[in-house]
Amino acid sequence: MPIRGISEEELRKVLKTHLTPSKEIDSPERLLGREMELRRIARALNSEGRNIFIFGDRGIGKTSVALTAAHLNNSSRDEAIYVPCGVGSSFGEVVQAIGNAVIPVAERIKPGRVRIAANIGYAGAAIGGGIEHEPLGGIPKPSTITEALDILSFVAARRQGQTIVVIDEFDRIGSDSDKVLFAELVKNLPPRNLNLRLIFCGIGQSVEDIIGAHLSSDRYLEPLELKKLHHNFLWDIIQTAADKIGVEIPRETVMRISIISDGFPHFVHLIGECMFWAMHDDPSEVICACREHYEQATRLALERTEPALRKAYQKATEKTKNQLEYEEALWALADRTETRRQLKKIYETSYKRIIDQRRLNGREPMDREKLNTRLLTLRSEGHGAIVVGHGSGFYSFRENVLRGYVRLKAETEGVELIPDPV
Repeated sequence: MPIRGISEEELRKVLKTHLTPSKEIDSPERLLGREMELRRIARALNSEGRNIFIFGDRGIGKTSVALTAAHLNNSSRDEAIYVPCGVGSSFGEVVQAIGNAVIPVAERIKPGRVRIAANIGYAGAAIGGGIEHEPLGGIPKPSTITEALDILSFVAARRQGQTIVVIDEFDRIGSDSDKVLFAELVKNLPPRNLNLRLIFCGIGQSVEDIIGAHLSSDRYLEPLELKKLHHNFLWDIIQTAADKIGVEIPRETVMRISIISDGFPHFVHLIGECMFWAMHDDPSEVICACREHYEQATRLALERTEPALRKAYQKATEKTKNQLEYEEALWALADRTETRRQLKKIYETSYKRIIDQRRLNGREPMDREKLNTRLLTLRSEGHGAIVVGHGSGFYSFRENVLRGYVRLKAETEGVELIPDPV
């Protein structure tokens, strides 16, 4: 029993409840730091005909806020409806999915009518194939606004009380024409007097980024930008789990996790989960996290992080023999609090300090002009366009969530980035 007073089974229960890097949160007790956003959503939904659009960076917690808000404001005895959009999803497919959500799967699949589909190969032998169920009573895809409204009317009629529908990853909707149809749907919902509201979620810096002008200025839609969590709430995520487990986490460790996470709760959940398992696996009895537990956690978290972020970093840095220089350029850009940084500050306040930590072992550090060349190159498609230039020597990451991964990578290499200028 390495962690004093807690078994592995008890640890599993605590981590499953409080640290979930791979699952969205759907309860207000665990959604720390979003009380103001939940209150604003509730008040907007209290206004007749008003729907919600939550937007912000990837990984910032939009889905968790949407699901929690849906849980709080869905007065139906049934659960809120959740529909994720896929790449190129159409208006008809999304509305069809909303309709099918109130029909049990057993009613949409013919019992006993299963057809085995096989690919015929050499000498008539089946190679591959699968089981195909014949549809029974599913909702057809609507082809007009009226048909879509009829489907939403059907959904509302099947429920008692207000029904909340979450349409997630709306930025993946296939075409502008589909977005126009959603705009028309939202505008025409109020006359139907349905006890049903929509919460859209999408990645972008503004509603216009995601859907153009179709819904951005519409009086039927409440836009809500989700910003980074304040460091106090990031600390609370770790501390809440530590209190339940009965261990101490040094303030410095909590602060380092917060700095790496850069306001993105996903990284806090991931690093925290890895750290508590590292404590559990310690052969000695543990009552306080030590530096070794933290270092093990950051290494494991780097291995477990989202593959898309890891691939973006690899494409940016592993193209040439100058990998170390590209990495150091990214680390310098990810340093400090501001997301858009000017070359002079990147070089003077970040790069030089990083090089001092690195102890180059005879390798000459870059001068400012060479650092600028590396950052310019990181804007190219050949390096994944991981960096964006803004003129006058200003740079930022294409996606802010990439900053968190870059900070985590730097930490595992022994480079501590800091949040504020000294």
